[in-house]
Amino acid sequence: MNYIDGLRQDTSVLPNGMVFNARIKFMENIVKALNNNQLPKYHFPQLQLSEKEITTYMEHNINLDEIEFQTMSARLEKFDHDLGEFRSYLQTRFGYWATITEDFVEAIKNNFPNQTFLELMAGNGYLSKGLRDFDIKTYCTDDLSWSKYNQTGKIKITDVESLEAISALEKYGSQVDNVILAWGPDREDIDYRVLQKIRQLDVNFLVIGEKYGATNSREFWDSAKLQEDSRIQRINQSYSNYDLVKDQLYLVK
Repeated sequence: MNYIDGLRQDTSVLPNGMVFNARIKFMENIVKALNNNQLPKYHFPQLQLSEKEITTYMEHNINLDEIEFQTMSARLEKFDHDLGEFRSYLQTRFGYWATITEDFVEAIKNNFPNQTFLELMAGNGYLSKGLRDFDIKTYCTDDLSWSKYNQTGKIKITDVESLEAISALEKYGSQVDNVILAWGPDREDIDYRVLQKIRQLDVNFLVIGEKYGATNSREFWDSAKLQEDSRIQRINQSYSNYDLVKDQLYLVK
């Protein structure tokens, strides 16, 4: 049974479980897009159940007897837990780490018009794929050293040049307007070394990550100077914060 079928199984044993169908359908469309080597069209809504949704649902089933109500509560808790596994599923199945969607990439295009990009540590290339689909000149690079651990680099959806990050900066850093890095690893200092290298170049450094959280090293966040910029604020309106991870786009100096 795949992940989406598992969610449907969860709701099939809930009274009036079809009230959750729209949420599952949205998630199914995300999976279909990624299966077809495409980006999801729209940024994700909150996927786990809110307290209000849980309360409303339980109030609508208050007429169940005690045993039925307890069973329903346990099944609802399992469904909510399984909804919370969506990020892990996307990472494991597709190597899809940052939540790159068409509307997010379009917002980058609109706020950094007629500019060129170099993506570092691109993995399967979701971000570069999106930029290239909007006819934005993009160099997509990664030495794919992480591919032995998970699906990252195994199901590339655009051409990815085999270059580690510093080498990519040396080759392309003087040819682009922007360097972009999405979900740098949190247990290596390569992002810190990248930051020092970029400070020698005349480029914007755009980073998608969670400050002192799921992405990037402590050395990086300690050194990063995060810039206030109205363009970044507008772009982040189209970036998904759909679970406990609070990543976003930053302009870093």
